[in-house]
Amino acid sequence: MTAVPQAYARAAGLEQLLGDPTDDSSLLSFRQAMADDEREIFPDASVTNLNRLGMHRMFVPCAMGGDFDTSEAFMASSRVLARRNLTVAVSYSTMLWSMLAWIGGSNEQKRQVAAWILESGHFPCLAYSEQHHGADLVSNTLQARTDTDGRVRVTGEKWPINRATRSEFLLLLARTDSGAHMRNQSLFLVNKARLAPSRYGHLPRVSTHGLRGCDISGIRFEDCELPSDSLIGEPGHGLELALKGFQVTRTFCSPLSLGACDSALRIVMGFMCERRLYGQPACELPHMRHVLANSYLSQLAAECTSMVAARGLHLHTGQFAVWSSVVKVQVSRLCDHAMAQLAQVFGARGFLREGPAHGMFQKILRDSAIVSIFDGSNIVCLNGLAAFLPVLAARAPAEALPDDQVQRLFDLEAPLPPLDPSRLELSSRGRDAVLQSLPSLLRELERMRTEACGSTEENAAIAGLAQAAHAVAAAFAELWANVAEVFAKPKGRHGALAFTLAERYSDLHSAVACLGIWVHNRSRFNSFFASASWISAVLRRQGSPYFKVADLTPEEADDLFSQLRRQWEDHLMFSILHWPLAAPGTAGKANAPSV
Repeated sequence: MTAVPQAYARAAGLEQLLGDPTDDSSLLSFRQAMADDEREIFPDASVTNLNRLGMHRMFVPCAMGGDFDTSEAFMASSRVLARRNLTVAVSYSTMLWSMLAWIGGSNEQKRQVAAWILESGHFPCLAYSEQHHGADLVSNTLQARTDTDGRVRVTGEKWPINRATRSEFLLLLARTDSGAHMRNQSLFLVNKARLAPSRYGHLPRVSTHGLRGCDISGIRFEDCELPSDSLIGEPGHGLELALKGFQVTRTFCSPLSLGACDSALRIVMGFMCERRLYGQPACELPHMRHVLANSYLSQLAAECTSMVAARGLHLHTGQFAVWSSVVKVQVSRLCDHAMAQLAQVFGARGFLREGPAHGMFQKILRDSAIVSIFDGSNIVCLNGLAAFLPVLAARAPAEALPDDQVQRLFDLEAPLPPLDPSRLELSSRGRDAVLQSLPSLLRELERMRTEACGSTEENAAIAGLAQAAHAVAAAFAELWANVAEVFAKPKGRHGALAFTLAERYSDLHSAVACLGIWVHNRSRFNSFFASASWISAVLRRQGSPYFKVADLTPEEADDLFSQLRRQWEDHLMFSILHWPLAAPGTAGKANAPSV
């Protein structure tokens, strides 16, 4: 691609406005990130600058007067922030919980939230978790009781909550029924300014190993009366709304991992190319090249998985009970594993609080490790995904997506309809459009193989890719057989096995997503990405633990490393896209017009 797709244009502009993070005077510089991290202070100046640039407008749909148009555009901009400072990206991302108003709120509540964000720059927080219950939301004890006069009063604590103290309004999940069932919680939209100050208070901030500057604290209520218009949706529907909200936010976690991995890879790549060992640049040592190449391949696979999910959220919204867990697990695991491998070759430099990028590498490792815990940990996601496997096994393999719908899903230039949160469902009903795209993709590969008219080497690469794609199809068939066998066991005897199958499903889903991106965009790619080498290596990962490592041939490792080096030298995002980074030494524009 000679330029980023239209959906990525705003993020590309934001990248230029923020400037080069290695420049100490840029808006979100590595030096400032490390200084704030050392002192464990909230990044007020960075958040203020982002508001000045109009970043808050991206959290409000265009229909409500904001700038949110597509998930692709939103996630791309989040990635731009995350590559600079995850503390800032996460502190800012609490605005995302306004999504619950768009999902279940009344028209008046939607207008209120839009005004709070657009006119006042207010931030929400998500008050779901409690100290003794964690992800077991059904067991939460913070209570909202309705008096005989119809007034709702809440009592209890929520902890630990991101931005609990600094937020101006919150989405509060409260027990409204004593039973242990899915209708025992309700969701409330609460502006703190409308509460009696004597009836609520904030719990002390918690010290953390990562995201040290974030406001991780809590909130306590003591017989606190809520405004009469606080309830979102129907009484008892709080957990349903919470689960639907997670489908969006889990998907939107992926750019946090992508941005972090980009910077970690960039820091290590720069050091290894400049460092000389045994008479040559360290990056030329075979093991170093292999690690860097595989880490780069992980970034590309994670990116493709995230891109398809961003598009699918618009096109196949009702399937995200499954998709959101897959993308959350796959992207964080791919990026976290890549960064762990990079840490090994970076060695002692990764532990120094000075040196390359002011010591940012260790902060990136600490911060990014927390992403896998957000919005239901990866374990929670896989456990939920496992429950859907029998229905997926019964329905998904028998249904193929039409070719035109497959093209629309994967073609990065194809327009998307507006995101309609009302189409979110609690179950995908056995549907997964990525999996159902595989027959169409296999047909396209067969057409490419039979019509191949390139060099012998190119033809062999296409044939090899087709073989790898058929291996993915065979792996799916094996998976469905294993699902049938495991779930035939008595209830309660298949938990650990089902969890493993959910991991396997996630790997295969990711492999097909990567293949779809290549098939339907290859004509726009440069010569490296248009070739079948890298995508064949991705598909071969489907048999490795957690889809993390490819047994690269020397030629594949050389090709991947060469492309990595080109993008590093040309100051491009580590991406399948031609995505220019802010030029070295540029400080950005704090008073620039809205992005």
